[in-house]
Amino acid sequence: MKAKFGISVLLLVVNCCWSAPLTLRQVNLVYRHGDRSPIEIFPTDPNINYTWPQGIPGWLTNIGMNQHFELGQWLQKRYNGFISSEYKASEIQIQSSDENRCLMSAYSNLAGMYPPKEGQIWNTNITWQPIPVHTQPEEEDNILVMGKPCPKYDQLLDEALKSHKISEEEKKNKDFYAYIGKKTGWDHNNITNIWRIADSLFCEKTHNLTLPDWTNNRTVENITVYEKLRLLESYQFTLLFGDNRSLYKGGPLLGLMLDNMRKMQNKTIDTKFFMYSGHDTTVSALLSALNIFNKKSPPYAATVILELHEDPPKNYYVNILYKNSTDSFTTDSYTNMVLPNCTMNCSFEMVVEQTKHRVPGNWDEECALPSGDPTTETWKFSPAWMVATVVSCLLCVVVGIFIVFAVKKRERRAFLYGKFDTTQ
Repeated sequence: MKAKFGISVLLLVVNCCWSAPLTLRQVNLVYRHGDRSPIEIFPTDPNINYTWPQGIPGWLTNIGMNQHFELGQWLQKRYNGFISSEYKASEIQIQSSDENRCLMSAYSNLAGMYPPKEGQIWNTNITWQPIPVHTQPEEEDNILVMGKPCPKYDQLLDEALKSHKISEEEKKNKDFYAYIGKKTGWDHNNITNIWRIADSLFCEKTHNLTLPDWTNNRTVENITVYEKLRLLESYQFTLLFGDNRSLYKGGPLLGLMLDNMRKMQNKTIDTKFFMYSGHDTTVSALLSALNIFNKKSPPYAATVILELHEDPPKNYYVNILYKNSTDSFTTDSYTNMVLPNCTMNCSFEMVVEQTKHRVPGNWDEECALPSGDPTTETWKFSPAWMVATVVSCLLCVVVGIFIVFAVKKRERRAFLYGKFDTTQ
């Protein structure tokens, strides 16, 4: 009895009194949003009339909010002593993908990290405080949602899709794709879009909905149809970010994190904690840029953490942690990820050296296609081209003015001689 009591006390002490190492200088992390509703639902889905709280596509659920609330509590425990238990704006910066589920995940996470302390309580009925989360439009974001256009990446991905390897994959799974199309009512399935069916089934399974019987049928690989769909879904990440494609997707986020670490070493910033709220694609793209992706779909709230340490003085090293299970928020459990040809406590210089070919120097320039490529979106602004552009613009202005006056004249005539349109 005494032994059991002693073990219980020890576990309580461990769970309550985690403490960050004194060598820690900065934390950079990115996580996937929490549990969400499906992006799409196929026509024959027996759960098509199921009511998701905020509907579809992809809204964060109460489960997802709680996952990130608990992750926030875990982060506060793990970095106890490194960051304050109360929110301090000088210590932490948060950036999110401009997607509702990512923004909501960030706020849920911060609610777990920073419940208001004495002096921060602004309403006794709400144990929450507003903390800023920054974002930018999808079409301008090459870091988290990765929606900013990159012609060079598009070209490389198109080449990969036309490769012999993908051609063989399509032949191998031709009958399977046809079978899935017949069962779901969605035709023309392939490796680029099969994820939408796997995703819909996964979301429903997570919420204990009954899946169609055909998902339990065995495939030629002797796994269930559902399992194969999930494997194909995971394969898409290798396709999206494998080889040199991670330079353009994942590389910018890694470059940003390394730059944060440089600034800390150079004493040009004081921020200790950088947190980025993204997607499964964001997480897998970063792991691919680090060349440590495990080729498995990152689960909800999956978190990649890069810790910068200093020991002895002026000697900086990096440890990479991957927390990819929402079942372990009550323990300080995670997976230590090690770069190829390196070890734990990998020197900062070695991390930079190992990843330099997957971190862009000038992303905008490197995204442009080579000069002379007919598919390039980068224009050479010659004087003749600029003159032609100015003349064209002036003509457009003149024509526009003419149209405006014509419309105004017609409006006046309509007002004088016509009837009022009461439908407006």
